[in-house]
Amino acid sequence: MSKLKKSFSGRFSKTSKFLMMVAVGTLALIISYHSSNANLDPIEPEPIQEKSMEISAPQTKADSLVTFAMSLQGIPYQYAGKSLEGFDCSGFLYFVFNKFGIAIPAGSANQYLLGEPVDEAEMQKGDLIFFVGYEDAEDVGHSGIVISEKGEEIKFIHSSSGGDGRGVTINRLDEPHYRNRFLGLRRILF
Repeated sequence: MSKLKKSFSGRFSKTSKFLMMVAVGTLALIISYHSSNANLDPIEPEPIQEKSMEISAPQTKADSLVTFAMSLQGIPYQYAGKSLEGFDCSGFLYFVFNKFGIAIPAGSANQYLLGEPVDEAEMQKGDLIFFVGYEDAEDVGHSGIVISEKGEEIKFIHSSSGGDGRGVTINRLDEPHYRNRFLGLRRILF
C-alpha cells in the first residue's frame, strides 16, 4: 500500500470517508453540468423593482395638535369643564393647547385676546375661531380650533352645548348657525 493510501485510510473513519466521496462526486457532477451547458446564454438577474416611496413632511405642531383634538371627539359637553370628563368650548381649547405646552386661559373672551387676528383667506390649521354667543350679541360667546388647511373650506372642532353635535364635534363655518355668529380668527401658533 502506498504511503498516501495508508495515511488517508488511517486518519478518517468510514463515515468521514463516505461523506468526502459524496462531496467529491457532487462537485464532479456540478462541474460536468456547467461544462456541458457553457454554450447556453447566462441567466440574467431580474431587475430590481423600485418601490414608490412617498416622503411625507414631518408633522407640524398644528398637525399634532389637531390630531390630538380630533381624538377627543365624542367627549360630552360640560359647563365650565376642562377635563376628559367633559368640556365647554373654551375648556376644550384650554385642555388641548396646554397638552402641547401652550398655556392659554379658560374663557372664550380671554382666549380672543391672544395671538394675532387672521383673515379668513389666510386661515391655517390650528388657528382659533370665535363666535358671538347668539346672533344679536356682540361679545365672544364660543370658540373652536380650525382643522382645515389653508385654501380649504373652514372646518373646526369644538365642544358644543347643543345643535347637531353635543360635546366635542366638528362643524363647518358655512353652516348658517355658525356663519351668522362668526366673529373672527386668531393665530397663536407661529
